[in-house]
Amino acid sequence: MKRFASLLFCCLISCNPSPLKTESHLHSGDVFRQLNLPSPTNVRTGSGAPGQAYWQQRVDHNIQVDLNVDLNLLSGTQLITYSNNSPDTLDYIWIQLEQNIHKNDSIRSREGRPTGEGNHDGMNLSKVKVQDDDAAWTEYDTLARIELQEPLNPGSSIEIEIDWTFAMPKHAKIRMGFDDAYKDGPVWELAHWFPAPCVYDDVYGWNTLPYIGRGEFYTNFGDYEVQITVPKGFLVFASGSLQNEEEVLTPEEQERLAKAKLADTTVTIRSSEEVPDEVSKEQAAWKFTGKNIRTFAWATSKSFVWDASSVEIKNINGTSSRVLCQAAYPAENSKIWNEAVGYVQHSISYYSDHLYPYPWPQMSVVCGAAGGMEYPMLVYCRGRDHERLFNVTDHEVAHNWFPMMINTDERRHAWMDEGFNTFVNHYSLEAYYGDRKHKPDVEKYKPSRFMHDHKAVNTPPDLLKTRGHYSYRKPGFGLRYLREEVLGEERFDAAFKKYIERWVFKSPRPTDFYRTMEDAAGTDLQWFFRGMFEEPLQLDQAIVAAVPTQKQDNWSVSVVLQNMNDWVCPVKVQINCVDGSKHIFQLPVTVWAWSNQHKQVFTVPTMPSSVFIDPEETSPDINVKNNKWYF
Repeated sequence: MKRFASLLFCCLISCNPSPLKTESHLHSGDVFRQLNLPSPTNVRTGSGAPGQAYWQQRVDHNIQVDLNVDLNLLSGTQLITYSNNSPDTLDYIWIQLEQNIHKNDSIRSREGRPTGEGNHDGMNLSKVKVQDDDAAWTEYDTLARIELQEPLNPGSSIEIEIDWTFAMPKHAKIRMGFDDAYKDGPVWELAHWFPAPCVYDDVYGWNTLPYIGRGEFYTNFGDYEVQITVPKGFLVFASGSLQNEEEVLTPEEQERLAKAKLADTTVTIRSSEEVPDEVSKEQAAWKFTGKNIRTFAWATSKSFVWDASSVEIKNINGTSSRVLCQAAYPAENSKIWNEAVGYVQHSISYYSDHLYPYPWPQMSVVCGAAGGMEYPMLVYCRGRDHERLFNVTDHEVAHNWFPMMINTDERRHAWMDEGFNTFVNHYSLEAYYGDRKHKPDVEKYKPSRFMHDHKAVNTPPDLLKTRGHYSYRKPGFGLRYLREEVLGEERFDAAFKKYIERWVFKSPRPTDFYRTMEDAAGTDLQWFFRGMFEEPLQLDQAIVAAVPTQKQDNWSVSVVLQNMNDWVCPVKVQINCVDGSKHIFQLPVTVWAWSNQHKQVFTVPTMPSSVFIDPEETSPDINVKNNKWYF
């Protein structure tokens, strides 16, 4: 029997590729060298935590804006209080004028990708004052530089007054939009709609990347007092808490809203039958307050149906509170949007439990032109069915953690909000659907996609044509791989929560994430961060030989593994036996430390039939065809 088995294996082995000839496979181990990260300071420490000297600017806004629905024109006046918490003296202030993206001479238009708004004037500033004195300013594309007559010293504040107007874009749907598809009237969704100071930080000084539309935004935390004037009968939803319900809502709506703030089930605040027939000539001023948020967005329409409820969460100090969950949508979408409040409740509850308690009093989801976009306490969504609407709502609500609480620079590091969201969305969807089949928020990551035109994930999004792959799917997949295959769930979760705790309401860079994960997980992950995020490396690990030998009552299998490309990962080896048993062996990433070929002998109790590496295809391997060996 032993001789027969030996002959059988000789025949079967001949069906597989021959082992590589004996040769040197030593390499320098560059993939394991330490990343060239900035030196730690007392602002950003070597552990990845903010240092004792960490600082960030603060910008508070008081804005009054009128929407002329006949002219489709917004007119605003605002008071900006800019607090210089940096150790530097500032001679000028850079501000964002993002609506200039629609002008014919914008960078986006000159790229050959105009927004389709024709001869749009962008944002017109009619007054700019600093400390009550007229100030000089100069516009450069979507930016303007305001000159200061007196330098702004560390620890000092100034007040900037700006009056402005801009025409609401009717065709472009860049993170906001105008939607005139409903019988009861259009929907206006406003974002990037007011002048806002650029971020001045310890890494780049003034962050003045222009707004092209691919990268999103990086802004300052502050408090907002905003008054929005629209025709009476319109509803307004915004990045804040409504302060004057008694002035803008009917007594019935006030009563229903009060009920919804304490209810677990959905309460209809305004039904389709209660939508006004005509646009009123009278005006109503809606007043909102948003505390410690990084921007302010709002939406309005006469056509909105308004549903609301609330959900209880546990706060960081152990107390409990309820978060108001709202949905606003035209009546035509009722069959899809009738469960939208429940989607918001799930997301607020899930991410509060698993990431960090939601810190604001409400969250609203609005149906309009924007297909999916996030702002503090307000998200814009669309969806052709319940599943798609839940998926996009969950994704956008989760953005209130990344980047609305953890204030990442989306102009440079889009993956730190989109990729992180794609990662946490996976588990939220699993919790929501349970055993029911469902589609992921974004399609499955395919490691082999773009393998011949590979880019580093940590590439600024303005320089990427394939943001979906590099900003969403690959980093989302990479974090799952790190959690489920490299560190393990318990170890990863503790480190990831430490990152959130350290950087909530602050502005981390990739370096801070890398260092915190290594610090809190207690292991070297430089090889992972290098290949997954920082460099365009690719993984192709293969079995190039496998030889079984019977030894008394056990079998040994000598397996030769080859690293065929420039990245490395741990190796999961599965040996299947003829009796149906499967045996898993976990090889650490350090097997590739000095050679791109690794030979190891494994012992199994019965006759082996095949060897697999990465049997469940959970690694970022670009070629799974060479991961199998049959005897």
